[in-house]
Amino acid sequence: MSMLLDNDILVRLGQTNVVTGLVLLVVGIILALCSSKITKLVRKKDKIESNDKVFLTLKAFALALILVSLIVMIIE
Repeated sequence: MSMLLDNDILVRLGQTNVVTGLVLLVVGIILALCSSKITKLVRKKDKIESNDKVFLTLKAFALALILVSLIVMIIE
């Protein structure tokens, strides 16, 4: 509760695990947004199906990165 009331939020954001978690979060979001373009490059097709294995693997990996980043940020 003191983090919300004091200026300790800047100290918390400067911790190594929070910075690492934010980097993983950004990488996961970028990977999730660019997964269709990456799949088009890998498959060399203009149109991809929604059940393509490469597409689903990239989305699952991006989701795992986002979840790991949240866990890393919580652990002190």
